Amino acid sequence: MEITWLEDFIVLARTKHFSRAAEERHVSQPAFSRRIQALESWMGTRLIDRRTTPINLTPEGDRFRETAIGVLRDIYRDRDAFRRDFSKMHADVWISGSTSVLVHFVPDWLAEMTARVGPFKTNVGTYGSHNTGTPSDMVQRLRQGEIDFTFTYAHPSMPWILDTGNFDWKIVATTAFRPYSPVDEQGRARFELPGTDEAPLPWLAYATDSVLARAEGLAIQGIQRELHLQIMHQSMGVDMLKRLATYGEGFGWFPAISVVREVDEGLLVPVGTDAESVELEIRLYRAKSRSRKMVDKIWDAVDEVEPVRL
Repeated sequence: MEITWLEDFIVLARTKHFSRAAEERHVSQPAFSRRIQALESWMGTRLIDRRTTPINLTPEGDRFRETAIGVLRDIYRDRDAFRRDFSKMHADVWISGSTSVLVHFVPDWLAEMTARVGPFKTNVGTYGSHNTGTPSDMVQRLRQGEIDFTFTYAHPSMPWILDTGNFDWKIVATTAFRPYSPVDEQGRARFELPGTDEAPLPWLAYATDSVLARAEGLAIQGIQRELHLQIMHQSMGVDMLKRLATYGEGFGWFPAISVVREVDEGLLVPVGTDAESVELEIRLYRAKSRSRKMVDKIWDAVDEVEPVRL
C-alpha cells in the first residue's frame, strides 16, 4: 500500500473521471489507472464501477473512501506535528533535484548561499532518495512542504508540471545542451553528425518521459540537415549515458556542465554545430504556500546573484 494510491483514489472519487483525475495528479492516464488497479488489488475488491461515464464508486469503494480520507488526515496531521518539532538533527532546508544538477551545480550554489546568508544545514537528495520517484510525486512533496527547493533543467519552450500558479521559480544558471562524442586513437571525434543511411550513428538517448528527452527533441527539431541515428542505449540519467559515451558506445546530448571533466581529460569532444544545441536553464522552484524563515532568506539571496553560464 502506498499513500499515493489513497490520494489518487480520493481525487478520482471526487472528479469521477480518470482523465481529469490523472491531470490533477500530474501523471499520465495509463499510469494513473495502473495505480488505481494496484490499490484495488491490494484491497482485494473492486472500488470503481467503470461501466458508467462518469464513473461511480462500488459500495465497497464508497465505504473505503471515508476510510481513506480519515487515514490521510491522521497521517498528515502527525507528519506536520513531527516536522514542526525540529531538533538539531533536522535540516534547515530540504533540497531535491535531478542527479546531474545536484552533483554538478548545487555544491557551488550552496557555497554561494552560505556566504550570503550564513551557515545552514541541508538535506540534499535526488527525487528517489526523497521518496519522489516520479515528477508527480515530487510535485506533491514540494506542495506539502516536505521539500523546500527543487532544481531542474528547463527551457522556455518546454512547459513543466511546476509551471503553475502554485510554485515560484527563478533561473540560477544556464548551460549549453549539445552533442558530444568519444574520441578515437588520434583524439578526434569517433562519431560525427549527421551519419549516413549505411552507417547510422549509435545514439545514447534519454528515456522518453525525462526532461532531457524533451530537450533532445527540441535540439533535433531545430536541425536543418537530416540526421541518421540509431538508438543504442536509453536512460533517465546523464551519468549512465555519459559513462557509456566514454566507453565508446555512442554519442549523445549532454549539458555542458555535466561533462567538464570528461572534456578536459580528452575523453569526450563536442560535435556538430551551434544549430544542434540548445541553451538550457537551471531553475530553482519552491511552493508558494509553504515556507520558513531560512527558506525565505535563501530565496531573497538568489535575487542578489546573476545567473551564471556554465
